[in-house]
Amino acid sequence: MLKAAKLKTKILLFFGTIIIATIFVQCAVSFIQLTKSHNATIEAHKQNFDTLIQASVDNLLGVLDVNHQRYLDGEITQAEEMETAKKIVRDTRYNNGEGYFWADLADGTCIVHMNPEYEGAQRFNTEDQEGNYFVQNFIAAGNQANGGFTEFYFTKPNEEGTFKKRGFTEKFEPYGWYISTGNYYDDVENIIEKYQKQKILSLIGIVACGAVMGALGIIWVLLLSERMTKHLTSVTQRLTLLSQGDLHSPIPDVKTGDEFETLSIATQQTVNNLSGILYDIHNVMKGFSEGNFILNSTLEYSGDLSEINNSIQSFSGNISKTLSQIYAASEEVARGSKQVAEGSQTLAQGATEQAASIQELSSFVSEITESIHQTANDAGQAKQIAIESSHSSSQGQQQMQEMIAAMEKISHASNEIGKIIKNIDDIAFQTNILALNAAVEAARAGDAGKGFAVVADEVRNLAGKSAESAKITTELIENSMAAIASGSKIVSETAASLNQIITSSEQTADMIQSIADAAMLQKKSIDEVSGSLTQVSTVIQVNSATSEESAAASEEISSQADILKDLIVQFQFENHEATFIERY
Repeated sequence: MLKAAKLKTKILLFFGTIIIATIFVQCAVSFIQLTKSHNATIEAHKQNFDTLIQASVDNLLGVLDVNHQRYLDGEITQAEEMETAKKIVRDTRYNNGEGYFWADLADGTCIVHMNPEYEGAQRFNTEDQEGNYFVQNFIAAGNQANGGFTEFYFTKPNEEGTFKKRGFTEKFEPYGWYISTGNYYDDVENIIEKYQKQKILSLIGIVACGAVMGALGIIWVLLLSERMTKHLTSVTQRLTLLSQGDLHSPIPDVKTGDEFETLSIATQQTVNNLSGILYDIHNVMKGFSEGNFILNSTLEYSGDLSEINNSIQSFSGNISKTLSQIYAASEEVARGSKQVAEGSQTLAQGATEQAASIQELSSFVSEITESIHQTANDAGQAKQIAIESSHSSSQGQQQMQEMIAAMEKISHASNEIGKIIKNIDDIAFQTNILALNAAVEAARAGDAGKGFAVVADEVRNLAGKSAESAKITTELIENSMAAIASGSKIVSETAASLNQIITSSEQTADMIQSIADAAMLQKKSIDEVSGSLTQVSTVIQVNSATSEESAAASEEISSQADILKDLIVQFQFENHEATFIERY
């Protein structure tokens, strides 16, 4: 309202100043033109006065000329002519009887005058109150061609004192008379005063008309500015509400047919466009907050607002792509963890079978030990025992070969598990990177991305757990592989010993006595083999336990991967790995 009032004041001051300046200039021009006109009129009247007295003298001279012609024609005598001429000069009047004539001779003698006191008087050296020899001036003016004008001071009939006059004198040659007449300046000044009064009244009228027109102009400007600021205020107030986020208040309906109506229509269009765009953005962000990152908007964003639409489209595409990649990675993690779990179960089962085989082997070695004791006690039965030992050694050799093959399978399976765990670790690393990218995108999204930030954080935690589990499993498998390698070496040595036993058994018939002597040594070796088998059994049991733990960790990773997938599929997004849209 303050701004409107300021605009109204500015309009009023601007147009008021123009109106006042225009009136002032008009009054000044009118004053100048009126002054020129009055001066011209006064000059014209002055000229009329001069023309009047000159024409009157000329007329009088014409009458005297007619009178002289009568004398020349013999109609009258010279005495009658002169008497008639004096009467003509003395009695002739003009200007409503106020103008009269007089005649002087060249020596200054007054021949004719309406005042008998001046007739016959010598006035050649007579001065007026200003010291002018006015009679001499009359004669000098009369001697000019067509006469001349003079100014002097003289008495006025029925009034006291002397008054300034302007006279005209022309010489009548037949008589040698200098015929003169004149106007009092009082008459001219009265005319001037009359015109001055008219001039003042005209100026007062002009100023009054100017004041009235100025007042009417200011009132008109006031009404116009009120009308203008009224529409402008209503529109600016609506724009102020728009700047405060109000998209529902009605737009002022301006029907003026000018720019104010255009401004009102533009405001209506602006509010409608912004309302539609903001409502569309609200729906899109609401969908984002509900996990729907698929854009279904068909509204076109015009001008600079198109950048907002581009940003929303880019955000939706990036989030959909990230979620699709996380979903695909979670599936891969789930499949890999299941494979690791199955491999771990197989490894555990193989380790259990190996433990059983080693147990059987330990029992068998115990029997060999007992046989060697019996050989020491009963050399007579050495050959039979040697044969049985040879047979048993052959079986032990076969079992040793089977155990070596089983150990190689365990080693191969451990290597495969190591590769799988390496893949799990890589997947966990990639999942962690995707989770970090998702967290960054969620942070860019602001409040609308908080829910997704929580999901990204959970994904990152699961990736960390997967990496930690994979690390532990790797260490366990490496320990198992080292133990298996050691066991394989011992088994190989045992197999070589058994081969030697078989060879010795085949030569038993010839070396019974030697076998009897070597029985104690063999007993000692068998004791060592028994201890080694015990160690192998312990390692295999540890491998079995480790495999079971690895299987459990793999099942945990698979479970966490399923949880991650369940979290991801809560969102709606375009699957960039396929051509369908997931929705659970």
